[in-house]
Amino acid sequence: MPLYEDETTTREQLQELRRRNRCQVCQGALDVFLDVDKGKAFLACRDWRRTQHEGIMRVAEPKGIETLNIPTRREIMVEELGAKKATALERYGGVVSLTRAEAMEILKTIWPQAPEIEVLKAGIICHQYGLNPLMKHIFLIPFKRRKEGKVIGEDWAVVQGIGSNRLIARRKHNYSYLDMTPRRMTEEEQTKINGEVDDTKIWAITKLKDMETRAEAIGVGSWPIDEVPYGTEKGNTKLNMACIRSEREGIDRLYPAEMPQGVEVMEEKYIDAEYHIDKTEVGGETAAPGAEEGKTKTMAAGAPPTEEKSQKIAGAPPAEPEEVAEDRKRIEASVKRLNWNQSKITAYLQDRCKDKSITSIEQIPADKVHKIAHELADWELMA
Repeated sequence: MPLYEDETTTREQLQELRRRNRCQVCQGALDVFLDVDKGKAFLACRDWRRTQHEGIMRVAEPKGIETLNIPTRREIMVEELGAKKATALERYGGVVSLTRAEAMEILKTIWPQAPEIEVLKAGIICHQYGLNPLMKHIFLIPFKRRKEGKVIGEDWAVVQGIGSNRLIARRKHNYSYLDMTPRRMTEEEQTKINGEVDDTKIWAITKLKDMETRAEAIGVGSWPIDEVPYGTEKGNTKLNMACIRSEREGIDRLYPAEMPQGVEVMEEKYIDAEYHIDKTEVGGETAAPGAEEGKTKTMAAGAPPTEEKSQKIAGAPPAEPEEVAEDRKRIEASVKRLNWNQSKITAYLQDRCKDKSITSIEQIPADKVHKIAHELADWELMA
């Protein structure tokens, strides 16, 4: 049955749905018609009078930081992390081929107070699934531990942004959302799927369809009525959490074993962006002398460096900075994932370096390595 206007859906809302959705059957454009007998407008396939196609769907589209250009990502990093940390982590911005060690470095820089075990878990997830904390894919969140209404401690948890689930799915598949989902489940849907109506929780449903295989999957999610979700002060709601959980379950069912398991999922905009950063590292501010447990560490002016750091091997070439070496590794990983052969790699490097003598990644000038690594990372996102 076409979607008619009613007490909850106006003609203006039908027009908005028309712009954002497609026909569920033929994937064609939608249009708003007038049912003369009922005196109401309805939304249906543009070719409705001939095909009688019913149902609408919304195609999953890229969203989030990965869709922004590099300067914009940089501005966001400076705003949320501070200039010093943003500069230290800039070489990782936009990279989706982090090693576990690189991911852990980012996580420790953003959340220095997080327990090592949670940092390790998040680092493994980033490495295995091509995620990056700087792109709001993975978060480490502290939760207050309570007993009898009193705060007795703090627990940390790895939380995944729902956008990263969508990103992982879109890398290999094209899918769409059916029946105006995610949304709250009706009582009829609860009875049909769960066998009963549960009034102790808010229930949501998501219906997904793979646009190539035509396979469909339904995901169901819930949130306890008496439990306040994280991020409520930012606008997060119990229904939103139920919808996020239903969407995650739907993606899991449509594409089994492709998502990280055992990780809570939230919408990124409701996750607190205050990363517990020490003021000594943000915006040039400095802590008061002796602020850390009443202790200060001083070095006399002009004091010589330690013997270990001052020693040099005579005649040895200067060591390449660690960040340059890491960028070279990322370039190697990127061209491998892009399936470039040696001739294409050589042509690309010679063009970017403006030097026909360059034939390998090792020959890239140090001042160009970082830029090339970032450009290839962006190409991976668009591939």
